[in-house]
Amino acid sequence: MPKERIGIMGGSFNPIHARHIEMAACARREFGLERIIFLPTGNPPHKRAGLEDAEQRFEMTRLAVHGKPGFSASRMEIDREGIIYTVDTLARLQKQMPDTAIDYLIGEDTLMDLPNWRKADKVFTMCRFLVCCRSSGDIRNHPIVNELQKRGATFAFLTLPPNEISSTSIREKLKSAQEVPELPPQVEEYIRLMGLYGNEPSPAGAAQMYTRLRAALSDKRLVHSLLVAHTARGLARIHGVNEDSAALAGLLHDCAKCMPLSAMQHIARENRLLLDKEILQSGNLLHGPVGAVVAEKEYGVTDPIVLSAIRCHTTGKVGMLPLDMIVFLSDKIEPSRRPYPELEKLRELASKDLAAAMLHSLQSTLDYVRSQNTEPHPLTRQVADWLQRIV
Repeated sequence: MPKERIGIMGGSFNPIHARHIEMAACARREFGLERIIFLPTGNPPHKRAGLEDAEQRFEMTRLAVHGKPGFSASRMEIDREGIIYTVDTLARLQKQMPDTAIDYLIGEDTLMDLPNWRKADKVFTMCRFLVCCRSSGDIRNHPIVNELQKRGATFAFLTLPPNEISSTSIREKLKSAQEVPELPPQVEEYIRLMGLYGNEPSPAGAAQMYTRLRAALSDKRLVHSLLVAHTARGLARIHGVNEDSAALAGLLHDCAKCMPLSAMQHIARENRLLLDKEILQSGNLLHGPVGAVVAEKEYGVTDPIVLSAIRCHTTGKVGMLPLDMIVFLSDKIEPSRRPYPELEKLRELASKDLAAAMLHSLQSTLDYVRSQNTEPHPLTRQVADWLQRIV
């Protein structure tokens, strides 16, 4: 029976970026890898200057690969004490998975450093190296490659076009508050929230909230919340709304989403929320108003504008403020949303006119509900009628 072939991508991931993901996807596609394990290093022998805490780098890696078929993040190296060497990691993996063939994914710069690795000749017997080139030159016949092959190393080369993306340049952009398209948006938002790479946490207190939120939500819902916060931050910048308020409301908009319906109903009754029967019987609607209560009482949010945006993001309301609209729309258009007929049109409108985008979204909802021969919630129709008068 042929061995399962897996890929290992080790590194500091300081931070993980789009090229790492592209490289892993290419390796899986071109070499038929069953899966790829990302291994953020805990205490590497090199790369100490400017290295963020291992837990932070693991969390960024976990967020980046979540939901991608065949990708996972492992704590194997960050949970070990002392200096971490690849030879030790490979030995542990071989012991845990004796029927597995290992491909180790590396970049061109790592390839050139292989002669300096601890017990390099032993490493060469334990894995094949899949190499992603950074420069435009052909390195297959480089003297170092020839030398290492004579020592027993095996190489294969990915077909990805060369790319100069580096974690160093990304960190410089982050320090100067520039946008960083090379980062997965959920990772960029996490960095802003936690105040990594020389930045202050934005908004204040978000780092403490994140720990609680991670425990309260599924991983899928957590990534969605980060993406809504990221999208809301961008729309706030365009429309002159406070970015911290938008990010906070986006982050917490689904803080009650993973509660059982009975728990939401208990909070609604306990706090005397004035809600109709349809909302009270639907978790998809009820988690908005209940989420506002949870955000205030458990997360310490006091800004009424932020609480309003959380409260009405499921149904909208007549008289919505710009932040209300931003969070409502960000929930619909964040980057991980599966394509639907009006998605790109809605994204375009949201960047130009919030009210027009809201009206387009609600009219699309009303049309869909009618096509299913069901009745929309009366509030949806009321909000759409109000928007038609102001657009």
